[in-house]
Amino acid sequence: MIRKGCIKTIMLVVFTTTMFVNAQETNADISHQANEDAFQEFFYESLKQKGIENYDKAITALLECKLLEPENEVIDYELGLNYMYQHKYVEAQPYFEKAISKDAANKWYLDALLDCYKNQQNIEKAIEVASTLAEQNSNYKIVLVDLYIENKDYEKAMGLLDEMEAQGISRSEVVQRKSKVVMLNNINALADNYTAAESKSVSINNPIEDYKKQILKQKQRTDYNEMLIVSSEALDNYPTQPEFYYLKGVALNKLQKFEMAKNVLEEGLGYLLDNKQLENNIYNELVFAYNGLNNVEKAKEYQQKINSNN
Repeated sequence: MIRKGCIKTIMLVVFTTTMFVNAQETNADISHQANEDAFQEFFYESLKQKGIENYDKAITALLECKLLEPENEVIDYELGLNYMYQHKYVEAQPYFEKAISKDAANKWYLDALLDCYKNQQNIEKAIEVASTLAEQNSNYKIVLVDLYIENKDYEKAMGLLDEMEAQGISRSEVVQRKSKVVMLNNINALADNYTAAESKSVSINNPIEDYKKQILKQKQRTDYNEMLIVSSEALDNYPTQPEFYYLKGVALNKLQKFEMAKNVLEEGLGYLLDNKQLENNIYNELVFAYNGLNNVEKAKEYQQKINSNN
């Protein structure tokens, strides 16, 4: 049989526990409400400051919001906008990307990121975003066309324009863009033809330059045997060109044929007119050749000539 004193004690414990739990819940509700109130206050302050173009203060208020609700993508979007309005596109980009990671189909988030990429001239990324937007809204197809044109991808631009024409989308703009693509294609074709003709002309009219290009390519590829063959052929055809003596000397030095190198290089000095750079280049190779022949005195002599020229 439970005594009356025990019953009173049990009732007191239950009452106290209930009061404690209720107090905790009340405190939690108060704390939550306080956070909501603070969030709303900071958010409205950010909108007010953005409205008067005081973007730094708007960002400060939004960062306070972010402390209270770190995962709220609207805050990320607003932070991105405020940075972008200050032309701080690098700072804006990750906020837009974070907002999109939480709401991938949001047109406003995607549109803002598109502007951000375009302003950074990141055309490839802008095309990716515009493609997503164009699937949602056909109005973005003309934006995508313009990005293709800017990226000089005329084939994709024309393909999308044909698709828009078939669907009856933005007819006047389609006609305008088609003319632009045709014009740009023609300009590019003319430029390519001109470059090809100019290259062919140089090769026909200036075989000396053609030889130099060939020899320098072989030097770049470190194909010194082939470099020696072509430079020797060039000298046979143009024996008064000092640069061919220099290039042949380089090939001989690289192949460690030092005696032949110094003979060719010294012969080339006789054809120099007024070219200090080429003269020093030949002297450098002569220093290398004479060092290879263990003729320190001659190497020093040519080194002194280099020093005198500088």
